[in-house]
Amino acid sequence: MLNRVARALVFPLEDRKWLSKIVVGGSVGLLLEVLFVSAGFLFTREFAIAGSLLAQATNFPALGFVLLVFQGALTVPQADSMPLWRQWSVLCLKGLLIFMLGMAYEIIPLLFIVSGFGLLARGGVALGLGLVLMLLGMLAGITTGFFLPMGIACYMEERRLEAALHPAAIWSRIRKVLAEYAEAYLLSIGSFIAVGLIGTVPALGALLWPFLTFYLLVVGARLFGGICSEAGQEASRP
Repeated sequence: MLNRVARALVFPLEDRKWLSKIVVGGSVGLLLEVLFVSAGFLFTREFAIAGSLLAQATNFPALGFVLLVFQGALTVPQADSMPLWRQWSVLCLKGLLIFMLGMAYEIIPLLFIVSGFGLLARGGVALGLGLVLMLLGMLAGITTGFFLPMGIACYMEERRLEAALHPAAIWSRIRKVLAEYAEAYLLSIGSFIAVGLIGTVPALGALLWPFLTFYLLVVGARLFGGICSEAGQEASRP
């Protein structure tokens, strides 16, 4: 597993144009962050923080790019470099697809978190209930998110949205590579938490966060693509 993680970490850096490709993806995220955060500050500080998170989630060109990296890792042999930044309309559509699949997985946990956040803002007796709802929402989000990479892999293989939303079939695939898959998922959560903490550093953190987030998405796509590819090969064997 350590070797697989190491290969995924260096994969973006082995591309001859790695710097420009990472800069493009991070720059789009940074631009969206400036726009969303600025709009959020028109309301409250809390809206501005939410805007920063939403900016990365709706960076459709970057999500489309990451999907191409994931697709390249699913193939045998794997792609040996990152895709090119071209056909932006296609990248945006692919990114929108990933966003919608993510929302299908996370909509209920998000409703819990938003409701809990609203109760926290009220304070008083609603404070405790707000904390409980937010905690339940985060735990539910982590649980449902566990199935998302394999769900996307199933969609890429069958080209049917239903394939990405079939828990039993997805779990059947995950079980074939459960140890590595779970380790990769926990590592991903830890990595994004670390990057989120870096993002709290005044000025510099907010500037670096979109670029680090994009880099981690590329690394994660490469890592999970390889693991999901092995699960698919196991499933196809008689």
